[in-house]
Amino acid sequence: MQLNDSQDSNRKLRQQIASLRSSKRSAILETLKELRSDGDVSVLPELFNLMLIQEDEEVLGEITTLLNDLKDKEATALLAEAIANPEYEKIQTALVAACWQNRLSYGLHITTFINVLISGSYIASVEAFTVIEEAVGELEQEQRVMLVHSLKSKLQQIDDQKKPLFVELIKAVESY
Repeated sequence: MQLNDSQDSNRKLRQQIASLRSSKRSAILETLKELRSDGDVSVLPELFNLMLIQEDEEVLGEITTLLNDLKDKEATALLAEAIANPEYEKIQTALVAACWQNRLSYGLHITTFINVLISGSYIASVEAFTVIEEAVGELEQEQRVMLVHSLKSKLQQIDDQKKPLFVELIKAVESY
C-alpha cells in the first residue's frame, strides 16, 4: 500500500512539474493553487526557474505568495541555496523577502544572508538585514560573538550606501 502511495505521489509531482514547465498560463496557475494546499518542497527549484523566465505578473504574484506562505522547514535549505546561487541573482531580492515573510528558521543559513547584505543590491540587503535580525535569536551566545567579530572584519568591504545598515546590524547582534 505504501508503495502505491509513493508511486501516486511521484506521479503527481511529475504532473505538477510538467504543468509548471508548460506554456499554458491556466495550467500553471492551477498547479500553483494546488501546490499551496498540497505541495512538496522538492518542486521549489521549478518555481525558482519559472520566476526567471515568467513575464506574467499574475503567475509571478502567485509564486511569490506561495513562497511567502511556506511553512515546511525543509524549504529553508532550498531557499538559501537558491539565494546563494548566481543563476538566481535576478530573483534574489524576491527570494530573500520570502524568507522573512514566511517566518521559517534561517539561523543555519545566516552566512548566506550576510553575503547578500555585503554584495547584493541595496533592496536585497535590506531584506537580508531583516532575515538576519530574526535569525540572531536562534544563535547561541558564542555564535553571536563570532558573528559580531565576522561582521566587523567585513565592514571595510561594505559600500557607503549600505554601511549604516551594516553598522546597525552589528549593534543589533551585540545587544542581543
